[in-house]
Amino acid sequence: MYKIIPLTLFGTIAVSSLHAAEWSLSGSVNPSLEYDDNIFMRDENKLGDYHASMSPTLKVAHALENVETSLSTGYVLDRYERSSQLDTENPFLRFQTDYKTERSTWGLDVSYVESTSRSEAEEDSGDFETNSISTTESISPSYSFQLSERDVLLVSASYSTKEYSTADFSNSRNRSFSTGWEHQFTERFNGGVSVSANNNKSSGLFTTTDDDTYNVSLTTKYDLSEIWAINGSVGMRQLDSEQTGLFGFKEDTSDTGSSVDMTVSYKGEVDNASLNLSRSISPSSTGGVTEQDRISLNWSRELTETLTARVSTSFQKTTAALDDNDERENINFSPSVNWKFSPDASLTFSYIFRQQKEELDDSDASSQAVMLMLNYNWDGFRVSR
Repeated sequence: MYKIIPLTLFGTIAVSSLHAAEWSLSGSVNPSLEYDDNIFMRDENKLGDYHASMSPTLKVAHALENVETSLSTGYVLDRYERSSQLDTENPFLRFQTDYKTERSTWGLDVSYVESTSRSEAEEDSGDFETNSISTTESISPSYSFQLSERDVLLVSASYSTKEYSTADFSNSRNRSFSTGWEHQFTERFNGGVSVSANNNKSSGLFTTTDDDTYNVSLTTKYDLSEIWAINGSVGMRQLDSEQTGLFGFKEDTSDTGSSVDMTVSYKGEVDNASLNLSRSISPSSTGGVTEQDRISLNWSRELTETLTARVSTSFQKTTAALDDNDERENINFSPSVNWKFSPDASLTFSYIFRQQKEELDDSDASSQAVMLMLNYNWDGFRVSR
C-alpha cells in the first residue's frame, strides 16, 4: 500500500504539470493528557490510569483548475503510566484525488490505517480489555454526473481488508457498491433515492461468516429556515448471512429491517446544535453483523471571541443483527470548554462520563475522565507556478 500511493500521486502530478499549479504543505498536532478512573470499563476491580496521546500529521496538497490531490500521513502515539501493555504507535496514510469536468466529478480515496481495537470498542465489540492492533487497507472510487441543472447521478464503490494482530477478533474483507439520484426540487429542498449492496466476509478461529446486505433509502435535505435544517435518509434493508463452522457445517439466516440516519441542525449567531437519530448495521470484529440504534445531541455556544463551551451526549444500543438476545447499551456525556488563544492553536478541557451495560454477562460498568488537549494547526506554506 505504501508503494502504490506515491506512484499514483506522481502519475496525477505528471499529467497535470503543464498547467499552473499550487503546492501546499500543512500539518497538525494535538497532544493530550487524560486521567480515566476505569480505563478497562470493568464493573469490578476498576483500574485508573493516566493516558498521554499525540497524533502528528503532515499533509501535502496539489491543486489545479480541475484537479485536487492530497497525501496525508502521521502517527497516533499512546502512552499509559500503569498499563504499559496498552502503549502503541500506529501509522496512517491517506491519498485523495478529485478530477472535475463541466458535468462530471471523478474521485479516488486510498488509505492505510493502523489502530487499536480499544479505540473502536464502543461502536464495535464493547471489549475495552483487549488491545489488538487492526490494519485496514481500503480503496474507494466515486463518480458523480450532473444530468441537468437540478439532477445529479451518484456512484461509489469500496474495497477494504482488515486484519488483527491477535486471534481475539475476526479478520475481514468488505466490498460495497452504491448508486443514487438527487433532485433539487426547490432552493431549500433536495430529495433523492439511494441503492446499495455490501458483502462482508469475516474469518475467526472456528467460523467463517459471509454477509450480504442490501439497502434502499429515500434521501432528503431541507432548509426549514436560515437557521434550521433537516437532512438524512430513511429506508429498508435486507441481510442474508451464511455461517460455516469448523467442520464445514453451514447455517443460512436472513433478516429484514429499517435504516435511518436523520439530523436536525440549528445554526444561530452564538449557538449551534444538532440532533441525530440513526439505525444501521455494520460488520463486527467478533464476526457477523451488529445493528446500532443511536441518538446523539451536540450543542456549542461562543461565550466570547476566543472561548467556546460545548456539550456532547449520546445513547447507543447494539444488538447482533440475527440475535436479539445479545444486547449492549452505551451512554456518553461530555461537556468541554475550548480556548482559542491564537489563530492556529487552542486548548480544550473536557469531562467525560461513560457507561456500558451488557445483557449477556449482566455487567454494568462506568467511568469518569478529565482531559486536557492542545490543538495546533500549522498552516504551512504554499507555492504557485
